[in-house]
Amino acid sequence: MPLPAYERGLTRRPLDTVPSGMRGVEHSTVVPPESVEAVSALVRSWEFKRRAGFEVPVGEPVPGAEGVLAKRLLGIRFVEPIRVVWADARGFGYETRPGHPIYGEESFLIDEHGVFTARSVSRPATLLWMLMAPAVRLLQRRTHAKYVRIVQAAADAALRALRQAQGPTSG
Repeated sequence: MPLPAYERGLTRRPLDTVPSGMRGVEHSTVVPPESVEAVSALVRSWEFKRRAGFEVPVGEPVPGAEGVLAKRLLGIRFVEPIRVVWADARGFGYETRPGHPIYGEESFLIDEHGVFTARSVSRPATLLWMLMAPAVRLLQRRTHAKYVRIVQAAADAALRALRQAQGPTSG
């Protein structure tokens, strides 16, 4: 079963087109300007994936770095080999490697307007995973929704910390 070709780094920008045979998914939320710095620090690190329930590689995401993400579902540990495709001050993206149940790329980015976006272009990596595609899509949707909740919680925490640091206001 040949896997479709795609441009590495594709998920760094809006998905105007998705390669044939692959599925594109984007979930976004707006972050208050006062929280952008804190959220940027979170989404450019593996801490973001850890908060989503994954075991993560050691160190920071840097282009070319390979590692393993892992997640337990129903008592089974799923190992997900990956390679970082890009990383900068606003986020990072990685591609899956052989042995990952999904073939494709995923990224996390907060843009200059404070819009956080989790983006993926993917398809099941093998026939076995293709048979499980409906369950995999459900898990991807839930995971992307969790990413948005994590960002919203981080933004709220940054706003609370800022308000506490400013102290009480007189009115």
